[in-house]
Order: sequence, then structure tokens, then C-alpha cells
Amino acid sequence: MRVFRSFFFVCLFFTTSCQLEIDRRKFIDEELMVAVNSSKLYVRIRGNPEGDLIVNLHGGPGGYSGIDIKLMGPKLEDEFLIAYLDQRGCGKSPACNDISMLTIKQYLEDLDFVIDTLRSRYKKDKVNLMGTSWGGMYGFLYLLEGNKKVNAFACIDGKVNSYYQNTFLLKYQTEKVKELLQGNISNDKRAELQEIAAELGRIKQSAYASFYEDVNWMLHEVSPKLGFNAYFADTSNIISLDDVLKDTALLNLMKYTKEEYLEIGEKAEFVNQAFLDGPEYNDINIEKDLSFIKVPTAVIQGEFDYVVGTGHAILIYNALTGLTHDKKELHIISDTGHCPAIESPDVLADILVHFYLVHSP
Repeated sequence: MRVFRSFFFVCLFFTTSCQLEIDRRKFIDEELMVAVNSSKLYVRIRGNPEGDLIVNLHGGPGGYSGIDIKLMGPKLEDEFLIAYLDQRGCGKSPACNDISMLTIKQYLEDLDFVIDTLRSRYKKDKVNLMGTSWGGMYGFLYLLEGNKKVNAFACIDGKVNSYYQNTFLLKYQTEKVKELLQGNISNDKRAELQEIAAELGRIKQSAYASFYEDVNWMLHEVSPKLGFNAYFADTSNIISLDDVLKDTALLNLMKYTKEEYLEIGEKAEFVNQAFLDGPEYNDINIEKDLSFIKVPTAVIQGEFDYVVGTGHAILIYNALTGLTHDKKELHIISDTGHCPAIESPDVLADILVHFYLVHSP
């Protein structure tokens, strides 16, 4: 039986960055529970109420927004009003044990409710979106609904083509296995690599019926055995769950007790498995549809992002044929993996601040 860590725990890692001084006369910090179909969604609103509103879409599916206050809040909250949304069944939002409600269609409806609520409450004609990983795809899916409520969108290490993502990692790991098998290795290591190769072949031929288990095995067990980390270019940035729980300042910033924080792991795994074991998520490919996007878009990716595939940002940028070059940006952040907010927070923040200021309504 395989033992693996779910994607959720990757979302817990962070690095320390200095919070810029904010004019406390302008700065606000509020919590909302937005009513949606059969549930409520938690939203934390922080920053400058006079600035443009940015709705943050966390990764996963199954991640949470609390850590983004630490990772993405500095610099951004000086200029903008940031809404950190916990998606259905995630973070501080109530648990969702009904798989029928964990669908892309429902998530899009949820996001629309949240955006309308925030626009009304904070007197904003439009909002900006900022999506990381799954949040990047989530943002694009929302834009393709044809609404006119979004001013600009930043996709950070997101995906639009599940086939590209899945085949990239399979191909990359298969090639790494072949390379290692040609070296001078022990018999035990050779047997291990041959077993990995056989399992990768099985996954390639599967219909992703149990992809939650398969992809976690590939990302968290296979990658280290092949000498790389799928998420991080520099693994010294990784901090354990225990370290997070010991960081009282971080827990206070996120407004979690230790007990509350531990509870979100089980919720996250349920949501993640519901999406990854279903055909809707694994078969989705909106690459061709991106030609209909008319909203200014920044496409950002770490140079060594093996989670969605190192060429995914270029694929997205090239597919945005409906945008002129002054309306779209491509940024590949060097020496960074799937989590630039962790490995290159200052670089990412500078890109985002400049992008949203340039395209301010």
C-alpha cells in the first residue's frame, strides 16, 4: 500500500518575508461568511480599501487561503484590497461531504456569488483575480463564462490543459528512470527503478480512475527517488507541518488555533480526491478557448515547475490570441518551482503590483 502526502501539505510550506509598513488609518482586516448554495464561504479582506480589489484563488483543489496572507500579502496589501477566499469545503469554509457539490460548475457559481457580494460591499465596479495552481485554471474558467465583472487576471503556475500536465510529468519521470538505469547503481536501486517504470506505464494507460492516489505517488514518492522535487527548486524552503504549528505568530496572522489548523487537512484531502478521481477535472482542456479571453492577463510560472509542466505558461500565453501584446504578459521566474510565492516572493510581488497598477480601471 502506498504512503504519500497529499497536495494539501505542500500548501503549508512558506518562507519568511518582511511585512511592509502599512498606513493603519487606511488598512482594513475583515472576515466575512458569504452565503452560497447549501453552504457559506469564508473570505478574509485585508489591505487598502482605496485600492483596486483583488480576489485571491488558492490552489488545490483543496488548498486554503490563510497561508497566502503571509506569502502574498506583503507589498500587495499596501496598494490593493485583497480578498482571500476559502473555496467550498476548504480552510475556514464549512466542510463539504457531498461530492455532488464539489464540481467546477458549482465552484464557478460560488465565485460569482462572492464577487457580487464584494463588489457591493466595497463599492467596486469590477474586481481583479489572482489564481495560483488550480486557482489559475479556476480563474480562466470564470473568465470564459462571459461575465464582465473582472478587470485583470494573474495566473500563477496555473494550468489549462490537463492532458499536457499529466503527460508532462509521466514523460519526465519515465525519462529520468531510463537515465538512472544506465548508470552504475545497486541491484536494489535497479529493481526499485524498474518497478517505478512499470507503474508509470500502468498510469499512462489508465483512465485516471484513481488519479488522486496515482498523482500523489508520482509527486511525493517518485520524484525524490529520481533526484528532484516536483514543487521546489530549492528544498531548503520547505518547512514541516510541525514547524508551522510551532509558529504562533503565523497561526495568529491566519486566525487559526492549532486544533482548527489540523482540521483543514482532512477537509482538503476530501476535496482534492473528489476532483482528482473524477473525469471532469482530469479531462479538462480549455487551451483553445483562451482565444476568447479579453481581460488583461499576466501568466507567471517558476522555471522548474514540474507539477503543471515547465512549458505550461508559454502554452497559455500563446493561446491568448485575443489579447494584444500590451494586454498580456509572460514571466518565467528563474530558480523557482511551482510555488513562487514561497521561493521568490519579492519577484512575484513586484510583477503583480506593476501588472495591476498598469491595468487599473
